[in-house]
Formats: sequence, structure tokens, C-alpha cells
Amino acid sequence: MTVMTPDVALAVGIALLVIVLQFTTRPVRWQAWIWVVLCVARGCVPPGPARATTAGIGLLVVSLIASAIFGAVRGRTMPMWRGPDGLVYRRGGGVTLLLWLATIATRFLVSGLGLVVFHEPVDLNALWLGLGVTLAAQQLVMMRRAGRLPHPDPRPGRPARAR
Repeated sequence: MTVMTPDVALAVGIALLVIVLQFTTRPVRWQAWIWVVLCVARGCVPPGPARATTAGIGLLVVSLIASAIFGAVRGRTMPMWRGPDGLVYRRGGGVTLLLWLATIATRFLVSGLGLVVFHEPVDLNALWLGLGVTLAAQQLVMMRRAGRLPHPDPRPGRPARAR
């Protein structure tokens, strides 16, 4: 059985790119939602992210809830600051890495449980959908946090003010 099909290679490549970008200094902006839309759309392509069985749907729901929780926690713990240009920047650190590893480990655990206990196949669409959900939760939390960061006072020597 060949595990590394072109679809799997593409999914792994995009997931790695998205994760690596978490550790570069980048502005928090609406364009990050493009990754979310692309991943969720790909995850919903027929035949869908899970078999239409009780176990398949249940495992999908559990994995998506876990993805959302890890994404929200990453969004809450991601270091963020407002630059002198007024833009909000973020760059992941050690906690971000640990949370990504926990997200991936949880996905493997749920998929393995589904395969061994319920004989549910590992579905690549579910992985795409999970990546989209975890990124959506992270981006939503970061955008809310960004709105609360203080803006620099345009007058020199004055402290920053919150809006």
C-alpha cells in the first residue's frame, strides 16, 4: 500500500507551509482567511470528510472540536504586538510549536482510534477540514486580540492608548 500519493504529498506540503509561516513575523490581516477557505473547501469535496456512519461522523465531530480548541488556544497564546506603523504583527514561539504538535498528535490519535476500534478509514478530506477549522479558530481569536492592542500615540513621548 502506497501512503505518499500526490494528494497526501500536497496536504502535507501545504500543512507544513502553513505551520512554518506561523513562526515568521507577519501582520495579522484578513488575507489569512484565504487559507481557511481553501482548506475547508477542499475538505468538503465529495465524498466528504467522513463516511456516513455513526462512528465516522462522531470521530469527525470530536476531531473538529479538538482542532477548534487547539486553534483558539494558539490564537490566545501567540505573541502579538502593534508596530510603529499601526499594524498588528504576530510570530509564534515555543508554546505555538507545542500546541501545533499537540494538534497533530490529537489528529493522529483520533484517526488511529477510528481505524483500530471502529474500522473507519483515515480520510484525507477530514485532515483538510481539520486544518481549516484550527486555522479559523486561531485567526478569529488573533483578530479579536488585535483590535484590543493599544495604538501608538502620534505625539512623541506620550504613552500608547487603548481604543
